[in-house]
Amino acid sequence: MGGEQQSENTGPAPVLPRAALADPRGLVLHLAAVKWALGAIRAFVRLGVADHLVAGPATAADLARAVGVDASRLGRVLAAVATAGVLDEDAGGRFALTPASDGLRTGGAGGFRDILLLLTDPLLWRPHEDVAHTVRTGQTAFEHLYGEPFYDHLRADDAASALFDRAMAQIDGPETFALFDGVEFRRIADVGGGRGSFLAELLRRNPGREGAVCDHPLAIAGAAEEFRRCGVADRAVAIEADFFRAVPPGFDTYLVKRSLQNWDDPAAVRALRTVRAAVGDDAGARLLIVNHVLAGPGVPDPGKLSDVEMMAVLGGRERTWADWTRLAADAGFAPRGEPAPGRLTLLTFRPT
Repeated sequence: MGGEQQSENTGPAPVLPRAALADPRGLVLHLAAVKWALGAIRAFVRLGVADHLVAGPATAADLARAVGVDASRLGRVLAAVATAGVLDEDAGGRFALTPASDGLRTGGAGGFRDILLLLTDPLLWRPHEDVAHTVRTGQTAFEHLYGEPFYDHLRADDAASALFDRAMAQIDGPETFALFDGVEFRRIADVGGGRGSFLAELLRRNPGREGAVCDHPLAIAGAAEEFRRCGVADRAVAIEADFFRAVPPGFDTYLVKRSLQNWDDPAAVRALRTVRAAVGDDAGARLLIVNHVLAGPGVPDPGKLSDVEMMAVLGGRERTWADWTRLAADAGFAPRGEPAPGRLTLLTFRPT
């Protein structure tokens, strides 16, 4: 297989249980009320409550003393978090971690705390208030609200930029690395790979292989630290690059992971063409794209929800397999294999 189709799932998971679809009013009100759960969970995370549950179950009063807040108000938030399924609450009012809340601890191994904080941050929350503006005008709701594109705003906000970098370091779980089982490479370039967290772990899992993370100077600032942490500093380098202008040559494999959905089609093709230019005459080189592949009409797919965020915040889009093959062909690549839709997967292309 060579890693060209690596997803083990047999079909896209439904966005909601089918029972919910039988109650139209209940379904709509349930979806509208999701903000209640998210607000409580965000408060739970920002207050660092999960950090104080590692030693075992505790009451709201115990936890309020630990984090320095009012016990009654905290208890109400914790009850909501438990109702949402993120905490356990027993009959005596003691709260305990679940696998979900354990992942929301500060610095927890394999955690996703910063992903939750980023996804619920006003920067990504507020644009959903005015998706209609984007539909009407084509301008992103983010730029309409903040007066500048998302990434320009991010670079000017140190706190938001730091949160974004931490979230991107947490975004890849075991399922992403499983996509690379059986994929052979000698030297891999992670194009747009930020501070190199994914590359570092990929090289740690593949002894004897080499790689480079290629990104904006600010994005790769922490790469050397990541490489040392994973014990791959002798096999990994960070290279300053703008993938809309030039990508370094000399690699047998080029990886573009979870980034092309940020851009519209002309920008995505422009980025892929820089990779094609770097590949040159190496007919054996590969382009690997890790991204969601949208399911067809009438098939529930969480990617159809994230597609709206791509549109409203960044001006980008999620894509179908036909979209991906068209973009790749415009950039000078042909597909190898066809992935199942409705999930994050690994797309493999060869130069034409």
